[in-house]
Amino acid sequence: MHCYARKFRKLKGEISFNTIYHFKLNYLIFVKNREPFMKRLLAILVIALCLTACNRHSEHWKTITDMERIIEERPDSVLNVLQTIDTDELVGDEEPAKHALLLSMALDKNYIDKTSFEVLQPAIDYYEDNGSATDKLRTYYYQGCIYQNMGNKTLAMESFVKAISEGCESNDMLTMARTYFAQGTIYFSLYEWDDYIETNKNAASYFKQAEKYNSYANCLIRIINGYTLNNDAENALLYINECKKILGVISDKRIADFYSAYLIYVTKYGTNQEIDSIINDYINIITDSFKDWLTLCNAYYKIGKYDDALQATEQYRSSANTRDELKYKALISMIYEKTDRYEESLRAYKEFMVLSDSTNLAIMRQDTKFVEERHSLELQTLKERESKTRVILWSALFIAILLAIILFIRYRLKVNRMEKAIAEQETEKYRLLYLQMEEERDNLTNLLAQSEELSPEIKTAIVKRLELLNKFFTAFITNNSDIDRIASKEVEELLANKDTFMLSTKLAFAGSHPKFIKYLEDRGLTDWEINYCCLYALGLKGKEVGSYIKMRSHYNNSSEVRQKLGINEHDTNLGIYIRKLVKSFE
Repeated sequence: MHCYARKFRKLKGEISFNTIYHFKLNYLIFVKNREPFMKRLLAILVIALCLTACNRHSEHWKTITDMERIIEERPDSVLNVLQTIDTDELVGDEEPAKHALLLSMALDKNYIDKTSFEVLQPAIDYYEDNGSATDKLRTYYYQGCIYQNMGNKTLAMESFVKAISEGCESNDMLTMARTYFAQGTIYFSLYEWDDYIETNKNAASYFKQAEKYNSYANCLIRIINGYTLNNDAENALLYINECKKILGVISDKRIADFYSAYLIYVTKYGTNQEIDSIINDYINIITDSFKDWLTLCNAYYKIGKYDDALQATEQYRSSANTRDELKYKALISMIYEKTDRYEESLRAYKEFMVLSDSTNLAIMRQDTKFVEERHSLELQTLKERESKTRVILWSALFIAILLAIILFIRYRLKVNRMEKAIAEQETEKYRLLYLQMEEERDNLTNLLAQSEELSPEIKTAIVKRLELLNKFFTAFITNNSDIDRIASKEVEELLANKDTFMLSTKLAFAGSHPKFIKYLEDRGLTDWEINYCCLYALGLKGKEVGSYIKMRSHYNNSSEVRQKLGINEHDTNLGIYIRKLVKSFE
């Protein structure tokens, strides 16, 4: 009112009488009507505030929020409390959503797997467009878990990807870790080792930040297995050493899992002595209830302890975990063969092939999994249309059979092409080998005929090698299996005695390429190192040389030879350098 009076006084000297008259009239009308209007407005605001305050949350809201704070530590108690809440008494959309999400979390943490969205659906509906980053992360994660329990890997992965995308702004490290871990499980089933390793690395990082060392160790173990399966021994060993650092703070079960992974790695890459050492550690440290008997069996088999391997398979059959039948059939077949139980070996092998064919067919069907799962979801909707149900079912059956037939044919064609390619490669390999042996025979014959300065031992080595080469040529030309068998036996005996074979190879090169041998001697190479170089000169690759001399890593030998020959470690391949060196002295 005072505001209007001031304006009136200001305007009084500036405007006409009519203007003043109308202003006063409007002012009086405003004053007259102002009081009931303000009263009504105030009453409406008070009522609205009261209604808002009363209806925003129910009496259960505080209980629900309290349960959220303790769900990680006491999931069993949280589950009991949440199950007592009458969902009909919950208010709005947020309360049912939060209750549904927490109940799904509690069920999962109590190892109750759900295969339907009955519980979680209110959370999915609400948090798709509302809620915090943490709420969205958790909702999509548990949605993915349900899809995973249903066997729908495609939709499970879609949910996990959404969870990670939404979870970037969340501080819930445990759910982020579990999401990456779940993704890794799917990648493992699809044999995608690179993605399997990467997702487990991400999961490990989050578990470590959350100081969940048991789960962190589990991720490291999965990474070790992934690198071993991916033939990456160096990185596998790196994570083995990382896992060793936390053995003192993890459970007995997880320690057992680590030693199983360690044993798999050593069995694949280690020497017999190393394998035997880890086996002893495994037996002494791990209790029988936690032992992976098939992994232990494979290790025994690798070092030739077939009785121990057979006993390990018996332990596997009597244990509660007998799910890996394919691996069991393969191992038992090989063990029976080594122990002269050929009939049992053949029977086990046949059983293995049946299981293997089934597994291969399942792998082939992975490519069509997305189509099949989508079709299944569509089928559920179409079932409501009774007039079309039978047609759809028969159509689905026909398509599935047709897909299986097509996939099987594709698989067989692929196998046939691979077998043909391998056969052609082998044929070409033997042709080149024949030409190489022919050239060697001619060179050695000329050398023996022309040179009178050869030492007796070199002549003897050349004569023996010529005799062996001629036997192979005779067998090849006449197709005489008896001659071929005699020649093969002599080669096996020669190769079995490594020192003899390497010495005879050196003597042959001393006769045919004396300058080459002299060059190596002048550089200070020992007799053994010269023999080592001669294996490369024959055309063997580094891996083949290492395999022959029974050394998993011959890096030290190679380094010493490189140093004496003045070759930088990264300049060239040692085998290529040696073969070029031989050519230079021809």
